[in-house]
Amino acid sequence: MKFILTESKYKNILFRYWDKNGGAVDKTFISLFGVGGGGSDITYNQAYKYLIQWRGEKQSKELAKTLLLQNPHHVDDFGSYDFFFEVTDIKNWGLNEDEPNVVVKVKVDDLGGHIDIDGDHKTLEDALDNDDYGWEIDDEVNWGVSHYFKDNITSQTGINIIFDRPKYSSRIFNLNI
Repeated sequence: MKFILTESKYKNILFRYWDKNGGAVDKTFISLFGVGGGGSDITYNQAYKYLIQWRGEKQSKELAKTLLLQNPHHVDDFGSYDFFFEVTDIKNWGLNEDEPNVVVKVKVDDLGGHIDIDGDHKTLEDALDNDDYGWEIDDEVNWGVSHYFKDNITSQTGINIIFDRPKYSSRIFNLNI
């Protein structure tokens, strides 16, 4: 016997799940509904759109704004990186588009951030200044912030967070410690 699920029935299943378990596209949700995997019925973008519909655009936007402004944010589960960052500006809400998003500016505390490289504990500032691998550290900080936004904000609101490369505190304010 073959069951045919219409989009509205599938959406109702998701809404009932969120009614019971809270609104999030988290690890449990992804596992249960096979989000984004090979042969899955739903992509991440579809799940995020349904989450916005379930929560409501206004509530999704308010929750995203609240979460974004809970500064500082802490990345400590991305490889051996441990740093704080702040969202310094929120602009360009695009909730009515195909891919709901908001554009933000980010500032990373490179003086207080740390990374372990080949058994050596370095400040993020020193690692970024290294001529051999500083560019790679910059890329990985960028990816760490991106993963943080996906795991902590997009998964709860459905709104993708777009940002330019992070600015670094020592490079903005020329702080000397």
